[in-house]
Amino acid sequence: MTPDRLAAAVRLRVVDGLSTRQIGERLGVPPRTVARWLHGLPVPAWTKRPNAKDGLKERARSLRAAGWSVPDLARELGVARSTAWLWVRDQPLDPSAERVVAGASRRRQAVREFWDGRNEATDAERQEVQASAAARVGELSDAELLRAGALIYWCEGAKAKPWSGPAERVAFINSDPGLIALFLAFLLAAGTPMDRVRFRLSIHETADVDAAIQWWAEFVGVDAGLFQKPTLKRHKPATKRRNTGEGYRGCLIVSVLKSRRLYWLIEGIVMATVNSAPVSASTAEGEFDTLTRNDRP
Repeated sequence: MTPDRLAAAVRLRVVDGLSTRQIGERLGVPPRTVARWLHGLPVPAWTKRPNAKDGLKERARSLRAAGWSVPDLARELGVARSTAWLWVRDQPLDPSAERVVAGASRRRQAVREFWDGRNEATDAERQEVQASAAARVGELSDAELLRAGALIYWCEGAKAKPWSGPAERVAFINSDPGLIALFLAFLLAAGTPMDRVRFRLSIHETADVDAAIQWWAEFVGVDAGLFQKPTLKRHKPATKRRNTGEGYRGCLIVSVLKSRRLYWLIEGIVMATVNSAPVSASTAEGEFDTLTRNDRP
């Protein structure tokens, strides 16, 4: 290689834009030698072979700018997803593009329609089960009402504890109006005089206490002035409560004066119910005896 030939090769490439083969013919050297001399210099654009997918790539980039996803590009252009991704990987989707917004809207609508149909089917099944259960139970007899009332009291009411002394006083507290109504019906079935029944509200201090008392008074059918002084739960700002708003009415406490014998009645009904369950009578009786011994002083 002579400096003159090298300089001539560079000039023919840069100035005249000749190909490697043409430069070799001009200078009388093999194309391989010319390529070694010109290593690093850009090749003239006219010498590059056209790519059959160049047009598809440009269209892919144009569609991408309009908000097309990679799967949509692949389907539209008839190429592999990996190819479409390589073409547009430096073009992130514009979330404000019309196609992106429309696609998101369609997906949300599809999700809503799916869950609407699912919930509708679930609601229909729930109503069917509830109707079947109601038909199976029918109306409660006096004995069934006594048993149901005693059981809900044993689950939700105040019970004697070894550390609380011998006082056995009936006091039922709940926020469910249905259970309150059932317990009041139980008291009537048990022969409890209503003039011995007292009502008191337990509620958070941030709630509308007067409105809640009025609502419960109307529900149980007594004058709101007969309610005892409410028990207010102190508000703790760090606590994330969900039982708030107009539907929050606290818990109603239904207590009965001179109710020791009523407490014993409840205890006896629960014991009889446990003993009549389809298990060994001796096991049931022993378990209940242990339970009531732990509850009594």
